[in-house]
Amino acid sequence: MITLTDCPKSLRGDLSKWLLEINTGVFVGKVSARVRDNLWKRVKDSVRSGRATLVYTTNNEQRMDFRLHHSENQIIDFDGLKLVMKPSVSRVRHLEKKRRNFSKAAQFRMVRQKQAHVCHEKSRENTDHDKQTERYPADYVVLDLETSGLRAKVDEIIEIGMLKIVGGKVAETYQSLLHIPKTIPRSIEKLTGITNEMVSASGKEIEAVLPQVETFIGKNCLVGHHVAFDLKFLNQAMKKHGRKSITSPCYDTMELYQEKCGVNRRISLADMVKALSLSSKPLHRALPDCRAIQEAYEVLRKK
Repeated sequence: MITLTDCPKSLRGDLSKWLLEINTGVFVGKVSARVRDNLWKRVKDSVRSGRATLVYTTNNEQRMDFRLHHSENQIIDFDGLKLVMKPSVSRVRHLEKKRRNFSKAAQFRMVRQKQAHVCHEKSRENTDHDKQTERYPADYVVLDLETSGLRAKVDEIIEIGMLKIVGGKVAETYQSLLHIPKTIPRSIEKLTGITNEMVSASGKEIEAVLPQVETFIGKNCLVGHHVAFDLKFLNQAMKKHGRKSITSPCYDTMELYQEKCGVNRRISLADMVKALSLSSKPLHRALPDCRAIQEAYEVLRKK
């Protein structure tokens, strides 16, 4: 969402090509990160003395981020959270008084400073790639589950795979088949290659596996493909066996692919790996799929 004051007609026309103006100077819509950044640059170049605010969804803890232009408000960092601090009445009056008392020479200096600031902003655009990378952690745990179906309250986890990543590199792995009381459907056996005989012979009881999963994840954030699906199954198992839910921050490679590549459709892990020309091959087995997810994430977070 972009909100503007004193919006020029030419800027309104440009924004209307991508966004819907739901009120005067209030534009909303869903666009890729590249389009969003280009629109914001166009806004800053065009609003002159007007004020502008950009709010957009992202994968941080707040699930949102924002930018301000020509605003008396200030963006501050409060224990890792971005907040907007409104100026005090005395500060506003002080700023207004300063504006009224500017001499011609001071105003000229301000124009020169503004021009220097614009040049500085343009030079900073060259570092956007590094800043985008900083938004996504290099230390995390990749999670992937194979299940006997799609319903978390009815179906069971049959395999868990995890990778612990430190500095973008694999530091530790975890994989386990799980014994389940029900028969694995034939369609799932065919899809995953995990048979009833396999889980009967080498599957562990989930009561023994859940503490290991908690320890492996620790305080790390999670990365997965459609990770909400895996977390739903995992937390259903946690709840069933009297354990606390996993509440780690999550990064979804499907959402990341949509944002970075400017697409809105859902995409499977196999199709995403193919689109990114990665070497990993998803096999509908937990650990190989974790490796594919990790490779995709490292490519996308630097994109």
